[in-house]
Amino acid sequence: MPNKNKPKKVADLQYRRTDDFVKSYANNAYYESSAWDLTIVFGQLDQLVGSPAIIRQNIAITIPWAQAKLMAYFLRLHAEANDIQNGKVPIRSDLLPPVPPPISEEDAKNPAAKKLYDLAVKLREEFIASLKE
Repeated sequence: MPNKNKPKKVADLQYRRTDDFVKSYANNAYYESSAWDLTIVFGQLDQLVGSPAIIRQNIAITIPWAQAKLMAYFLRLHAEANDIQNGKVPIRSDLLPPVPPPISEEDAKNPAAKKLYDLAVKLREEFIASLKE
């Protein structure tokens, strides 16, 4: 009987860029989620003198949740590898994720809402602690 838990070997993949391949820069990301997928809208801060600062959004990429979870793993792996090789990337205190607002009494009665709130608090604390290590 084959072992269902054994990962399948993935064939070597070749990467080729399409003729309409686009490369861009972003220093801002906005997240839109649905039951089916996650859309990340990328943009860049524009601080034109005499005008209010705005984010100019220039591209959106939509990915399924399985890809989002894999991406979270690989983003963390690459970011931490960079820290090991080049030193910690400093994050200004005014750019840290904000403290999640207190959960309402009504939401505190909902186990899923409470779990999500606790997760947001935990992940923020872990992120801030990782900057000090």
